Amino acid sequence: MEIAQICTRCLSCTEGHEDGMLYDLAHMDDKTISNLMNESRYSVRGLHDRAWQCARERLEKAGSARETRKAQLQELKERFSRRFLEGLASGGDLDQLLEEYLGDEYHRQLEEELAAMGHQQDGVVAEDMKNGLKEFVEKDLLEISDDGVRITPKGSRTLARYILKRLWDNLSPTNTGTNYTRDEGFGISDGYTNRKHEYGDEFHRIDMEATLLSALQRGKNGVERIEFDQEDLWVRETIEDTKLSIGLMVDESGSMGGDKIHAAIDICLALSEMIRRNTRDRMHLFLFSSQVRELAYWDMLNATFSGGTTDIRGALRRFRTTVAGERADRQVYLITDTEPNCEAGKYIGFEKATIGVIQEAILYQREGITLNVVMVDNTPHLAEFASLLARRNLGRVFFAEPKDLGRVVMEDYLRTRKRRNLKKAI
Repeated sequence: MEIAQICTRCLSCTEGHEDGMLYDLAHMDDKTISNLMNESRYSVRGLHDRAWQCARERLEKAGSARETRKAQLQELKERFSRRFLEGLASGGDLDQLLEEYLGDEYHRQLEEELAAMGHQQDGVVAEDMKNGLKEFVEKDLLEISDDGVRITPKGSRTLARYILKRLWDNLSPTNTGTNYTRDEGFGISDGYTNRKHEYGDEFHRIDMEATLLSALQRGKNGVERIEFDQEDLWVRETIEDTKLSIGLMVDESGSMGGDKIHAAIDICLALSEMIRRNTRDRMHLFLFSSQVRELAYWDMLNATFSGGTTDIRGALRRFRTTVAGERADRQVYLITDTEPNCEAGKYIGFEKATIGVIQEAILYQREGITLNVVMVDNTPHLAEFASLLARRNLGRVFFAEPKDLGRVVMEDYLRTRKRRNLKKAI
């Protein structure tokens, strides 16, 4: 027994084991303490052993305290017995002696404590489960409340690194790496400074106001009209605005439970970590069913998924309007297992909802937003929907099993960055 306990403690001290426990815990749909007590044996690696170890330590401590209290109560009884016999021998009042004994506050407290200790549960209780998670709380990876367990932002970042490493190990060797160039850029915009024109500067960069002022200041004596010389030409410096704006839209309708939503959580965390390392990039996370809501990536681990119908048009519109003011290469990954079937909270059926999605996809095309629809199911309606998008050249469609979702999205994200950097280098 002692050897088994030592091995359990050793295993639980390894960083990979802790990350695995945190990963399993984050993917539990019900994170209440009562559910952890029931499901931890099957759902969270190592947590049940930790809780049992805490239960054993609690029972051992309780047993030691109980023996101490028994000894204290026995000593009190023996002391009273001696006083009782001495009182009887000296003609004391029996009733008064009994009342003194029974009314003693310390005696009553010892008996109550012993009675409470006798009802200690032998199995794992809520206190043991919370103590089993104490190390995660101390590291600020978890928060525990009466409602259950919540993953902290720091815990989410830890999981993001853990998941990204797992996905990275499974990526195709030819698609890994972002192949940075010396400078990165997307688009060209006028800056706030200007300089003298040099040979090779494009004419569209000429600063007309500065050029006109230069000609006026130089002037031509006796000539009424303004005359320009090459030395009057000024050009605006350009600003290269580098950014890839990613929209990750995750279907939270009722059919997206289990492995599908867990795979979506994984890709959300992995993408957030990749984008954090490319500081100019940005990710917007939206969950959608009949309604659309935007979340910070770490909140997805603690979200309660609403279920319901699927408003894909509303999700696409929400991202488009959110990034309307951004100067960026905008790209969407819409992850769903269900065909569109509602708009504005109302069920309208597949045919009508598809028309709305096509209209929104046309707007995406006009505004230069890349639409990627990642389907984690292959129902007939989904295949028909994919065919409509493909025939109209309105977006790219991927079919992926939940276990392959992370690889598909990550490889495409890396290809996008590589193409963008190669274009800049050219």
